[in-house]
Amino acid sequence: MRSTSVMMLPLGSAPGILYRRVMKLPVSTLAEAKLVLDRERAELQPAAEYDHPLYVERQDDVFDDLLTEAETARTSGRPFRWFYTGHTGAGKSTEINRIIKSDRLTNLYVPFVYRIKDSLDINDLDFTDILLAIAEAVIQLAKREEVKIEGELQTRILHWGKEIEIEDDITVTGSMTATVEANAVFGKFASEVQVGGSKKSVIRQKLRDRLTDFIKLVDDLVKAVENKKVRKVLVILDTLDHVDFTPIRDIFTQHWASLSRPKVSLLIVVPLSIIHEKQLMAEVQENFTLLPNIRVFDGPKTTKLDSEGYRFFKEVISRLADLKLFSEPALRDIFQLSGGMLRDMIGIAGDACKHADRDNPEGKVSTAHVRRVSNDRMAYFHRLLLKKDYEVLREVAQNPHPLGFDDMGPLLHLKAILYFPNGRGWYALHPAVKAILDEASESQS
Repeated sequence: MRSTSVMMLPLGSAPGILYRRVMKLPVSTLAEAKLVLDRERAELQPAAEYDHPLYVERQDDVFDDLLTEAETARTSGRPFRWFYTGHTGAGKSTEINRIIKSDRLTNLYVPFVYRIKDSLDINDLDFTDILLAIAEAVIQLAKREEVKIEGELQTRILHWGKEIEIEDDITVTGSMTATVEANAVFGKFASEVQVGGSKKSVIRQKLRDRLTDFIKLVDDLVKAVENKKVRKVLVILDTLDHVDFTPIRDIFTQHWASLSRPKVSLLIVVPLSIIHEKQLMAEVQENFTLLPNIRVFDGPKTTKLDSEGYRFFKEVISRLADLKLFSEPALRDIFQLSGGMLRDMIGIAGDACKHADRDNPEGKVSTAHVRRVSNDRMAYFHRLLLKKDYEVLREVAQNPHPLGFDDMGPLLHLKAILYFPNGRGWYALHPAVKAILDEASESQS
């Protein structure tokens, strides 16, 4: 494989902050592999030159229904609405970055990705915060696309700031464009909500009391952008799947009618467990995409590895590190322990490299090193699982097609239970959780 020079980003860094050294990929030593195979590997930008060599195309394109509905909505003149879900770490953000660059979408829509966890307090979310996020996304899009917000609409936006008494915090000069001034207002709103400022409850109550007025303001912002771009505005609300599923479930089951009122197209990333909410799914119907984790086994209750899934896994790792650094049995164990989730594939491989490098920098990763990583994962689940959780886990271990989903939501969110949407789909225990149950059974026998 041709090597690629890639500037690696440090753990938790924002795009543009470059790693201190240039790595020649794939790396060929354990010392380098443990750095490159970072457990917090950021999502890729498949269309970008610097990330394209690292992107491995998924075996199934799950976005055709999404794109078809987006085209149909545009033709019919109605806002496009879509939910997007899957396990955390399955590669959803990377696939969003790919799909929003496709001609089928960009010919009809102007997309803007808004990362909720970067701008709002994910530990205390209200449905009004989501509406605020939509408004801020539209005004940031207007700024990016150099759409001027002037006249009566500009006055109304600034009036909102005055009502909530934040205008003294906004420095407006004659050189600032109207869009920048409006962006300052919504930016201040989001900042107050994120940090839990004294005006947080005031902002939320104002939005509730005058919801219709606020939605009209958002609609007019959307119209201003669409009139200039001659395409529809598409706001992608990302990272809501990183929030505990209970508040997200409550927000969308109780307030979807309000959230869907603005005349803006929405693609919303939500926790996987939300597809079990009957009330919401009755409204959403088939307007959602479930990005599968990579298939690990041929089917439920079998230990035979899926050959295509295993090939995909090895291709991902090989673009970052030389496969000669791993024994073949170790690679198979890493793949199984990952549960088919891309971030975990890379992270587990990196952790195994750390153990191998400590033992022998000139050696390779063995099954013993992967076992240490597995023990760490078992300890993680031991700390978090409650006694009542094990009843649900044992039921899933016995039946990969459970009847009903009571109490499964938190365990799906934790990834103690994994869902493989292949064929009619099945549920399975995370390998580390299965190992915990197996140990318990052995100790009791």
